[in-house]
Amino acid sequence: MTASLLRPLLALLLVFPLLAEAALELSTEAFHEVEVTDKAGKKSLRREPLKKALPGQEVIYVITYRNTGKAPAARVVVSNPLPAELVFLPGSTEDAGARFELSVDGGAQWGELARLQVTGEDGQPRPARAEDVTHLRWTLQAPVKAGASGRVSYRARLK
Repeated sequence: MTASLLRPLLALLLVFPLLAEAALELSTEAFHEVEVTDKAGKKSLRREPLKKALPGQEVIYVITYRNTGKAPAARVVVSNPLPAELVFLPGSTEDAGARFELSVDGGAQWGELARLQVTGEDGQPRPARAEDVTHLRWTLQAPVKAGASGRVSYRARLK
């Protein structure tokens, strides 16, 4: 596991138009799930901060945004590159009412995985697969009110 995956990933935040009164803070945390057993013997999963990951392990990334400004932030887009050491797990996103899209070409084109294509080893187009994903993007559907916060998340597997 590289140190770059242990540190929170940098998510890019784009706000259009950027209001002088709106200020958004962004943080990314990495977690993994561990099975715990309560006193009654009931098993459940609990998220814990990720300190180290092994190949094949699932990692949960949570990106939190907060408007620390005095005005609402409109048309907010959270875009996150997916490190090459990870494979995105389709269906794993939590989006808090945002529109979620993927890119398989470094962010040039966006859409649902089932609608994206890449060039195969034979030079011919083929449907994109999870291992082709290079970027993730959430477009918030409502302005983020002053003082408000929210989060989006996704899961990926370490190669």
